[in-house]
Amino acid sequence: MRPMTRMFIFAAALASSSAAFALTKVTVNVPFNFESHGKTYQAGRYDVRLDTNQGVMTLTNHYDAKQSVMWAVSPAEFGPDAPVLSMKFDDAEDGSHALRSIRLATRTTPVLDVRERHAAQREVSITGGR
Repeated sequence: MRPMTRMFIFAAALASSSAAFALTKVTVNVPFNFESHGKTYQAGRYDVRLDTNQGVMTLTNHYDAKQSVMWAVSPAEFGPDAPVLSMKFDDAEDGSHALRSIRLATRTTPVLDVRERHAAQREVSITGGR
């Protein structure tokens, strides 16, 4: 009976690692231009990717690899009902969008939008990957 128990534990661990591996890249459509760290990024498809150690997240324009930015990431809460990808933006009264944070599965960026904005700012979220 013990060898069979070990096999189930090994199979569960293997399935978990496969699921985690599958969550290292997601493509999302951002329907508006946005800013991050003083640079403007065009609306369009972006690949959000974790490196093999899951310590660095990269956001790259799907069609133009020159539009790319990367951050160190930390663990994040991720439940069974959570979308695989969550991108949060601050939306100012002037219509501009500043990227606030990205969470891909169990990893998240720090708060990226540190500029002071109007009190009228609101959050815009894009989710995907399910």
